[in-house]
Amino acid sequence: MDDIIKSIIEIDRGASKRIEDAEKEKLRIIEEAKAEEERMVEKAVEEKKAELAKLEKAELDKANARISELTEEKNAKLEAMKQSFEKNSDKWCEEIFKAVISI
Repeated sequence: MDDIIKSIIEIDRGASKRIEDAEKEKLRIIEEAKAEEERMVEKAVEEKKAELAKLEKAELDKANARISELTEEKNAKLEAMKQSFEKNSDKWCEEIFKAVISI
């Protein structure tokens, strides 16, 4: 009878040890999963930051190109106005003078 009780106690101790080991393994797996999740989140954030930086640069380049186009257009129009003024200023002054004198 003592042998049976000792055997049952040994089986119980073995089962308790396996349960304890299984709990430790469960906790280890959960910690590894959390660490992997954090790595995945960090990687995703870094990838999105890189995409955002690339998009920001592309949009900034587009905006700078458009600013250059508009600056060139403005300068061309100013030059045209300047040339028109130089060409017609004497005529305009004479017309203004005649309009004032005829009042």
